[in-house]
Amino acid sequence: MLDGRISAIGLALEEEADEVIDARGRLIMPGLIQVHVHLCQTLFRGIAEDLPLLPWLRRFIWPLEAGHDEASIRASAVLSAAEFFKSGTTAFLSMETVRHTDAAFDAIAETGAMGIISHCLMDETAGYDPLSVSLRDSLRFCDGLLDTWKDHDLLRLGVAPRFALSCSAKNMKAASDYARANGLVLHTHAAEQVEEVELVYQQTGLANIEYLETVGFTGPDVGLAHCVHTRSREREILQQSDTRILHCPSANLKLGSGVAPIPEYLDLGLTVGIGADGAPCNNRLDALMEMREAGLIQKPRLGPQALPARDIVRMATGMGATALGWEDEMGTLEVGKRANLIIVDQDTLHAVPSDNPATNLVYSNTAADVQLTMVNGRVVYRDGELITIDEEKLRWDARRQRKALIERAEIS
Repeated sequence: MLDGRISAIGLALEEEADEVIDARGRLIMPGLIQVHVHLCQTLFRGIAEDLPLLPWLRRFIWPLEAGHDEASIRASAVLSAAEFFKSGTTAFLSMETVRHTDAAFDAIAETGAMGIISHCLMDETAGYDPLSVSLRDSLRFCDGLLDTWKDHDLLRLGVAPRFALSCSAKNMKAASDYARANGLVLHTHAAEQVEEVELVYQQTGLANIEYLETVGFTGPDVGLAHCVHTRSREREILQQSDTRILHCPSANLKLGSGVAPIPEYLDLGLTVGIGADGAPCNNRLDALMEMREAGLIQKPRLGPQALPARDIVRMATGMGATALGWEDEMGTLEVGKRANLIIVDQDTLHAVPSDNPATNLVYSNTAADVQLTMVNGRVVYRDGELITIDEEKLRWDARRQRKALIERAEIS
């Protein structure tokens, strides 16, 4: 390994090493990549239960996001990273809220995680004044983030108008122009629930993906979270534009959104990654669980042959890297790529005697089977212990910050 990158792969390596890790009998594989998460929402875990999307947002999630300060954002981001490392996630694409994204960057940088942290845009059309920020102020904030983080090795900025119902067409078009002028990933929610799709049609006269195309939100630099409810014309747009699909199976189930047609998207040649979404609609940030759910929910629709385990592993690794625009840096174990890898125990009683590593990973292994997580050549988790995060301090801080946040947001 050299400068955080893989320098050689083989059975009989002669290069000297500062440390030798014994992984005999274990699965060594690329780290898992989560393509849609909300670091800022992890402190909300367990608060907003058993609600559909729009009431869930308006009654709980938006008031809590409006109540965040820098300290609570930091605690939420570190808590997210801790769960990532323990369950084998080495990179992510997140959508934050409209303020304090700089605090999320600071916190994640200290943990050693790798990812794209997207600043959220919401304007006066959102219908929730406490999170309404002018387009000019939002883009100025992005300018500041770019100035600070443009040369960072592990972290990048993304641009994320929240979704069509919370941003004007002017806002979304300006955001897409800004992102492309600066070479940034675009990130939004799309076609998640029937009510959302119907409201977008009422307001624009277009289906959700058709509308997003008019404001610049299609293309290989665009990640669309969910895409549960799409029509044939929308799927043609996704295919022709090579737009990335960010699949969140557990969140779609918990919010009652439905089952995204992932095998159909893959048949169209689309890039599909996997993410946990936010802790309030999951409630875990466990990529292994998402992989299992991704496979299981398709089989009642299309038969037991739908979405084989190997395809799911590719979605969680190589396709995830492509969705982030980092396919040259991660997603596979190759010389020259980042040493983002995990070691998984497949000799546990709930995995033996199967000798199919992909099937074991998707359907047998759990987060507890992750023995080591490495990001950019740095071990961040090993044998139950977080290396870059003080777990006991984090527990205390997360509870304290959550209590203060709930009081500020006046959520009971």
